[in-house]
Amino acid sequence: KIYLYKLEGDIMKNNIENVTNNAESNVEQSKDKAYEKVTHYVKERIKTGELRVGDKIPTERELSEKLELSRNSVREALRTMDNMGLIRCRQGSGNYISGEMQQIIEETLYMMFMLKQISDIDVSQLRRAIDIQAMILAVRNVNEDDIYEIKQLLDRLDVIEVDESAFVDRDIHLLISKYSKNKLIEIINDTLSTIMEKFIFKARRLVIGNESDVLTVFHRDMLMSLLERNEGKGVLAINKHYDTIDKYL
Repeated sequence: KIYLYKLEGDIMKNNIENVTNNAESNVEQSKDKAYEKVTHYVKERIKTGELRVGDKIPTERELSEKLELSRNSVREALRTMDNMGLIRCRQGSGNYISGEMQQIIEETLYMMFMLKQISDIDVSQLRRAIDIQAMILAVRNVNEDDIYEIKQLLDRLDVIEVDESAFVDRDIHLLISKYSKNKLIEIINDTLSTIMEKFIFKARRLVIGNESDVLTVFHRDMLMSLLERNEGKGVLAINKHYDTIDKYL
């Protein structure tokens, strides 16, 4: 009898656990389905031009009625879209299309870096490739209106202290990306620069300690190549820059 009671108890316990697990699984599936429906609805209206950056999307209640979802499910879906940077919530006003997708790219790459799925050398090699393409495009696209900004950076390089030159370093790379006139290059380069910032500072100190401030020379060459419209000179300066940095990373 004791054995049968125990067996019945175990069976009942297992049944309860199975029901609980199935219920939790159904809730998760329901959340996923709700998210897919809400994002599909928004993306379709972006595709047709009905929604653009800055436009307000329907309210939770309206989306709930249109998509036949619970208000809680819609709220969760909107929160996920907000975290991704697709929409932005304005307190008391509603949700608006933002298109700030850089945030999710940065967080994804940062987590990959923290989980050691990618290394500092991986990031540096990708930055090199992007900088080279940015330089090629920038040499072709830079115009007379950009000359003043380039000369300002050259002037800063002449007077800045060695310890502060890393800040100009970042500005120069971002400037080249901007002049490439390629928004994706600009976003990815900015993201990679943010991830690599502390490593670049450490590597820069080691470079200066062992090879003097050769990096400033390379950066000056990058800026001069834009003024001279000299693609080869710019690419060479970028390769020398990363060859030196990668030695110390």
